[in-house]
Amino acid sequence: MTNRPSCPDRDAILAHIHGLFQAYIARDRDAIRRGHTADWTGFQGPSRQIERGIDAYMRNADESLKQFHGTGFEILDTEVQQYGDIAIVYYVARYDYVDNDGKPAALPLRSIDVYRREGDGWNQCGSHITAIPVGGPWS
Repeated sequence: MTNRPSCPDRDAILAHIHGLFQAYIARDRDAIRRGHTADWTGFQGPSRQIERGIDAYMRNADESLKQFHGTGFEILDTEVQQYGDIAIVYYVARYDYVDNDGKPAALPLRSIDVYRREGDGWNQCGSHITAIPVGGPWS
């Protein structure tokens, strides 16, 4: 049995992740931007380099909003580890969408998010999110 750190703010952090998915579905750029820190750093699906800052994040977010018209999502598995004012979140999710041709589809995702407590809440300051290769149970 592994000894994992407790996570008293688990529900608040997971609510933030749900809020980000909902912002993408609503195509709410402002909510997406507010859900990430100015110094956000990480990788998004198409990243070939480290993405640094909210402007880099939003360039990729805008491309996602053009390609994927979200219709729903489901968080399938999570692990939240909190270390004081920093939390690491591992999750697997399914993002349902309609493509530009009007065809419904689902995108399986895996992510590691880094959260930082700011004031009285949590905000995402880094992540590495990618599509899970299609095959097996995702076929």
